[in-house]
Amino acid sequence: MAYSQEISRERRGAFLFLVDQSRSMNKPFGSDDAGRDISRAEVVANTLNATLEELVNRCMRDEGVRDYFDIGIIGYGRTNRPEFCWRNALAGRSLVPISEVADNAEVVEKDITVVVRGQPMVERVATARWIEPVAVESTPMNGALRLAQATLEAWIAANPLSFPPAVINITDGMANDVNSEDELLASAQRLTGLRTADGNVLLINCHIAGGDAPAVIFPGSADQLPADRYARLLFEMSSQMSDRHRAVICEIFDRDADATPSMRGMAFNADAVALVKLLDIGTRQAIVFAPAMAAMEATEPRRG
Repeated sequence: MAYSQEISRERRGAFLFLVDQSRSMNKPFGSDDAGRDISRAEVVANTLNATLEELVNRCMRDEGVRDYFDIGIIGYGRTNRPEFCWRNALAGRSLVPISEVADNAEVVEKDITVVVRGQPMVERVATARWIEPVAVESTPMNGALRLAQATLEAWIAANPLSFPPAVINITDGMANDVNSEDELLASAQRLTGLRTADGNVLLINCHIAGGDAPAVIFPGSADQLPADRYARLLFEMSSQMSDRHRAVICEIFDRDADATPSMRGMAFNADAVALVKLLDIGTRQAIVFAPAMAAMEATEPRRG
């Protein structure tokens, strides 16, 4: 059965995040605990940093972080071409073992408000950071998809039996490095056409806008989307979710799994809450396989 391979250090998984860094990401996308407006770029950076920190925590064992995953972040919009946007010691790298991601976290402290016995209290906590908010140029999404394809072609050649890589694309607009929608769709299809022995690459698209229209998350058909050409294009670009992911989605959103035989990995007009849920579900294979990893560790020999 496809999408059933257990993840281990010998058959690791991969997550590749594509992040829109165009100038429109400067637009407001909500507010923080203090009521300050925060931009789309800030929300995306904060959410992605939290997701990476959670992935690191899932791979933490007594002797340290085990390399169950390779991680990459492609930013598109800082310049007119996409590029991996690791910073500091990871600068210039593409897919990075998660132990190295953990070792190169920038730890920052921030104040958060918590309620203790009914009273709000300010508490200082330490958080990990790898990506900064960026909103500069245009939207070379097509180039990002092509860079993702080239990167994962090499990864799959080295890991042909692994659980298929997941690509999560976060954007607030249409690509401007294509001449037609068909060109962008073709790039997405070439990317999702890549496969390991366990299935095809999963492409999940998250369109963020924060407008008044309701968010559409993991639709089962294009009829659930608004009459918007771009929404339909993202639907066609996005992967059918695996049965494992579909079961998680139905549980989280209280949907009838029998009445929802298929779902596309996408969100349209998502707000900050929907973005968090999409990233959580998109990386949920790290939770799905956690029991299997723990069982293997109980029997495998220790390594020096």
